[in-house]
Amino acid sequence: MNFDISQKRLVQVIAIVCLPAFIFTKNLQANEGLELDAKSVLHSKLQKLNSFQTEFSQSITDLAGNELQSSSGTLALQKPNQLRWETITPDETLLIADGTTVWNVDPFVEQVTVMAQDMLTQNNPLMLLVSDSEEQWNSVSVESVEFENIEAESSGSKFKVISLDENTNVVSLIITFKNDQLVSLKSTDRQQQQSLLVFTNSINNEALTKDYFFYAAPSNYIIDDQRSQ
Repeated sequence: MNFDISQKRLVQVIAIVCLPAFIFTKNLQANEGLELDAKSVLHSKLQKLNSFQTEFSQSITDLAGNELQSSSGTLALQKPNQLRWETITPDETLLIADGTTVWNVDPFVEQVTVMAQDMLTQNNPLMLLVSDSEEQWNSVSVESVEFENIEAESSGSKFKVISLDENTNVVSLIITFKNDQLVSLKSTDRQQQQSLLVFTNSINNEALTKDYFFYAAPSNYIIDDQRSQ
């Protein structure tokens, strides 16, 4: 498998790899004024989640709005920083993050790429939100976003997280709730490609065993271990 292609797919998924850190952050330090209100409300909603299981559909578009890729599958998140991402269409793939290591599995070519989780989450606004460091918190801003219609706004809320780091890959995120349920996540990267994830049939706060975030490669799989590079 061409690693450049695999790495590109990892970049597309990386906002989701970081999402547990964003959802399960405990302490939020905010600036004054409107940003304080937005961060406080967002923190209150996200703090209620200890785990999150859902079905997803994903659409990746370019700057002109042309769809580059679409996929669907299942996603499970659990504190601290654990993830299981399975695509069903157009191809079956598996990505597991156990808090320290990411396992990117491609059953079609029987290969697993192994990477340190912190290697993939550097300069990402979601990872900045996991820290209590004032310096890191000063690297992002959070603001409320208006809905397109009054009916949606009456039962939902939307927040935009913006990175102030010029070197980050993901420059902004829009997180949408219906009542207190997380329903979508839209990220924009530095090339202005957008990834929209829509969540359905979601389950909150159902404990998952550690085995759910454990991966052991079959003996016939090629293992491309990138952790020491």
